[in-house]
Amino acid sequence: MSGTFWETQLQEDEESREGQPRKPLWAWAVTALDLLVVAAAAPVVILVAVPFFAVFYVYLAQILVWASPVLLGANAVLFVWAFRRKYAGMTGLAILSVLFVLLSVLLVILWGAPFTVFGMTF
Repeated sequence: MSGTFWETQLQEDEESREGQPRKPLWAWAVTALDLLVVAAAAPVVILVAVPFFAVFYVYLAQILVWASPVLLGANAVLFVWAFRRKYAGMTGLAILSVLFVLLSVLLVILWGAPFTVFGMTF
């Protein structure tokens, strides 16, 4: 393969990047929030065999359930936006965050803890 082939391909990639719009600030904010959720929940799920971590995860699940309408809405918008623009990382992170919220709702229901969303107990 000649060097010309790779140079041309490289130039096409640079041109296609220049034409793409920048990611909006709200998408970065939701992505940062999702990364915090995943960073907090993933290690606890792995270490749930230790009783202290199980109690911590129930507390974290109550916090996620409390903010679940905002998290689900923001991730739904992020998923649609990122899926249309073929941003695989943001799409996958939105799906993962929604799954963590749904897992938290299930855990709170099974634990028997009060189901509180924005201060309203159900």
